[in-house]
Amino acid sequence: MTRPARHTAQGRGAAAAAEDPRVLDAIATVLEKGGNAVDAAVAGAAAQGVCRPMSGGLGGGGFMVITLPTGRTVVIEHREQASAAFGPDSFIEDGRPLPDGERRVHGESVGVPGAARAWDEALKVYGRLDLAEVLAPAIELADRGFEVDETLQREIHVRRNDFAMFEPTCDLYLTPEKEAIPVGHVLRNPDLARTYEKLAADGMDGFYHGWVADAIVAAVNEPPEASGNTRTIRRGRLAQGDFLHYQARHLEPLRYRFGEYELAGAPLPSSGAFSIAEALAILDRQRKITPNDDMAEHLHRYLTACRLAFADREAYLGDNRLVDVPVAALLSDEYLQARASQTGLPGGHAAEPGDVRRGAPPWVAWEPESPSTIHLTVTDGEGCTVSYTSTIVSMGGCGIVVPGTGILLNDALAGRAIDRGGKFGAGRPMGGMRPLSSMAPTMVFRDGRLVQTVGSPGGTTIITTVLQILYLTLGAGMSLHDALAYPRVTQRNRADGKAEAEPEFLALDVAGALRERGHSFDTWRPVEGIGAANGLQWHEDGSVTAVAEPMRRGGGHATVWDR
Repeated sequence: MTRPARHTAQGRGAAAAAEDPRVLDAIATVLEKGGNAVDAAVAGAAAQGVCRPMSGGLGGGGFMVITLPTGRTVVIEHREQASAAFGPDSFIEDGRPLPDGERRVHGESVGVPGAARAWDEALKVYGRLDLAEVLAPAIELADRGFEVDETLQREIHVRRNDFAMFEPTCDLYLTPEKEAIPVGHVLRNPDLARTYEKLAADGMDGFYHGWVADAIVAAVNEPPEASGNTRTIRRGRLAQGDFLHYQARHLEPLRYRFGEYELAGAPLPSSGAFSIAEALAILDRQRKITPNDDMAEHLHRYLTACRLAFADREAYLGDNRLVDVPVAALLSDEYLQARASQTGLPGGHAAEPGDVRRGAPPWVAWEPESPSTIHLTVTDGEGCTVSYTSTIVSMGGCGIVVPGTGILLNDALAGRAIDRGGKFGAGRPMGGMRPLSSMAPTMVFRDGRLVQTVGSPGGTTIITTVLQILYLTLGAGMSLHDALAYPRVTQRNRADGKAEAEPEFLALDVAGALRERGHSFDTWRPVEGIGAANGLQWHEDGSVTAVAEPMRRGGGHATVWDR
């Protein structure tokens, strides 16, 4: 299969969209071997761990949503998990919580990665090929190397001071002068190639029951300090038992409706599908609007629904294995009708959460302001489709590359500290927790037929990015291509009531019309923009369009392989 470089492709057959063209190469190789979409998604994710290492890979976790040829949709939840020793004292020094930046590079920030377990189980339960065949493209890519592009160079540059603390990270991603490796540099990761090779030969149990787990525990508890480092390096408290007890979970998706569409996404501990479901349900219960309505009216309602959904997210959502989350009450028709009536929110302060009686106090939702996390989507043209969002959380995770493995570890627990407290939330860490996520890989059905997939990176902006795209396509009648390209605005219920918008959005006439309706905006400053989404859209004639992010984070790539 050949892979033309483009952001949008249409045809009949297998299709995929991802951030990096080398990921599509890996997907194509596996499809040519006779693999299905699950095999291809795992191959793509493994390749992302090589060429987009700041965002995902073996050191993190995620949510994989799979629609099978039978029409059944399943979710493999593999969020990173806290150690048994993790607790309220984890980020406290001298009686005070550590600042965000110091928590990020703390050994305590590392959760047990879930990617290896999920990839293994996805292939065994739903795939066609064995692990060695699926990992082969990533092994070759890590061994031969690839040229660093501007996006990867910029991401390394942002974290260079943290990376300079750890010897194997310096060796892999920095120059001898402790600067980010330059654009055009051929980045090889032979340790990661060998790790993939050993796992392919011996199975993923080696990750959780053997040498990889041992290496990660050692690196977290005794971080590999770089010569000349002057910053404090803080140790973690991971144990081999934390790896032995880790399980990926095979779950039913959260299903919800918007108009004539049924949507399916990842359930808790991801808040993505839940918050999108609440927002779309609020929109669906307001006065019906059509694609011909004014765009300002569409976006006014979208922003209002976002504020309400985020207010409830911050108050109620968490790891429902450990805390009581009132899911049924929050998604009940009575509650949603009451929320839908709140269209005249004042602009100067945050929306309040709705009144739902709680059980145990939930965790508080916080994620770093980072464009990290990564999404891919693939269909094999034979009825199997995967929408997969994965992460190492912050861009560059905790900064520790595990010696001898090439694996860059997550910082999934860095957002758990006692100074984080919502109206109803204690916000204290707990051993074994899987922190609340915003990942939102989504499948959209109409009359039982899959018509669209979408997902995005971006911390808590994942929710608003995916919601904006869904509302523009399903509500305002845009094509998926136009919805991905449309300038973005994110409303996450800040205390001052303001939304944040890309400069391109603020230059639109609609921004002025929204100000007249009481909305106010700050300019989104990160150069990467808000989100870097991709997805698939099926048409009545049976063709499919693959759409990748056209510009943000360097733009993505999409391909359809015609039958």
